[in-house]
Amino acid sequence: MYPWLEPVLTQLQTSYQQQRFHHAQLFYGMVGVGKLELAQSLAAALLCKQAGTSLFPCGQCKSCLLVEADNHPDKLLITAETQSISVDAIRGLNEFIFHSAQQGGNKVVVIDGIEKLTESAANALLKTLEEPASGRYLLLLCNDSARVAATVLSRCNKLNVGVFDGNAVEAWLAQQGILTSQFPWVSNFMSQPLLLQKWSQTQQLKDIDYLWQTAQRLSEGVDSDTLAKALQTDTSLVKVFCGFALAAINNQIVARQLDFSKAQAAIAIVRRFSVDQHTVLGLNLSLSLSRLCYQLQQTLR
Repeated sequence: MYPWLEPVLTQLQTSYQQQRFHHAQLFYGMVGVGKLELAQSLAAALLCKQAGTSLFPCGQCKSCLLVEADNHPDKLLITAETQSISVDAIRGLNEFIFHSAQQGGNKVVVIDGIEKLTESAANALLKTLEEPASGRYLLLLCNDSARVAATVLSRCNKLNVGVFDGNAVEAWLAQQGILTSQFPWVSNFMSQPLLLQKWSQTQQLKDIDYLWQTAQRLSEGVDSDTLAKALQTDTSLVKVFCGFALAAINNQIVARQLDFSKAQAAIAIVRRFSVDQHTVLGLNLSLSLSRLCYQLQQTLR
């Protein structure tokens, strides 16, 4: 288990031993904090034949081996294949949850992206949430609890999964070869350590460092074509670049290097670009970046 998740696991362990463990646990927190990893570990423990009152799986019993092989008949994982989780997926969950456990123990459902339930899917889930069968557990994950249907939210035990010990995360990242001294911007993502690990494993750290360096030079003018090529390789980094740009502008305000009115105008330009990238279909990224870089250079100089 990742060190920053231990406080949450300790809280869950206490409630489980005191028989106050809620049948529907909702874990919310930022992308890359480890919500799914926490849920998978809990699912393994709840299915383990040897765990008893512990939320740590033994790793050796038949159930643990089935979980390890991703082939446990009493575990169901639901994720949004598109932009939503359909009512058919939840009907399948309801059928799964009320059948007898094939291994004679608990049954566990993990829903990754509970905020993506359609209205009809959320309504279909309510009966299971309201009338839980013994030995049936729902582990629900979301990035933003404010986007979860209120009817679902009110029927769950809600736990914020976050990083509350920066030193533990920094030590863990150092073990992965990710050093704040090498990349200054790493500190911006200390609350998303698994995202940093993913970037390291996919050899993207230098690409992201380029985005950070570029954001520091917006007032000087940058090569928008090179920037476009970097972002077109992985469009999820558009949000990262926008975050770097906003941070660079704010740093100039703090250092009194930038007039406040100019800074506000520049911030509005970056935010408009970010919103357009996520809401306007078919938008040409290269042209949008060219316009963004030109507007920022004119505004910030």
